[in-house]
Amino acid sequence: MPRSEPDRRVAEYEAALAAARTPTAVLQLLAQGRETRAQPDEEPLEVAFARTQVDGADGLPAAVWVALRHGDTDASLTALLGASRTEFVVGEHEELDSSYRLRTVEERRVLPDVGVLQMQMAAMLDIPWDVIVMLCDWGPDDPRTQKEIDALLDGRLRERGGASNARPGRLRMSANELASLLQLTPEQTKLLNLLVRQADVTINS
Repeated sequence: MPRSEPDRRVAEYEAALAAARTPTAVLQLLAQGRETRAQPDEEPLEVAFARTQVDGADGLPAAVWVALRHGDTDASLTALLGASRTEFVVGEHEELDSSYRLRTVEERRVLPDVGVLQMQMAAMLDIPWDVIVMLCDWGPDDPRTQKEIDALLDGRLRERGGASNARPGRLRMSANELASLLQLTPEQTKLLNLLVRQADVTINS
């Protein structure tokens, strides 16, 4: 027997919900990975997440980040649905309004705003949006996914000087300041200035 239109729409809605599980699971890995790299002097990550705008508008609330970091996909989807602004029409029916006129009423259900979540995570974590999408396409079980997430997060935190295994901060000073610090002779200072003018001098530990 052919499926009725309402049944087909409900099936499409349920398929869309199911399709949201894989990218949500990957975004959980990103949130959990960032949480393990949290620094003592930074604001709570759920606050930073909620403060991150998407296309100039407010993004998803802190509760979504909290759900993601716990790694429960059902809870994460529930939080997304609770904050969603995307609706899906699963059916419609007619009913009488207060003036006894027939009107068509649509039955709508919310869909998880996975696309908004991807953009918000990309902005918060300073990871290109297309890379986030690629990771979501790979899925949580692909061995490349966790490896790439670790590399991306470590790289971003190293650039900010916030990772525990980051290189020491860069010290900048003029040749004359270095000469004074090392108590060089005038001839040695002259030679140092000559070197600095002709090349970038790096002193390694």
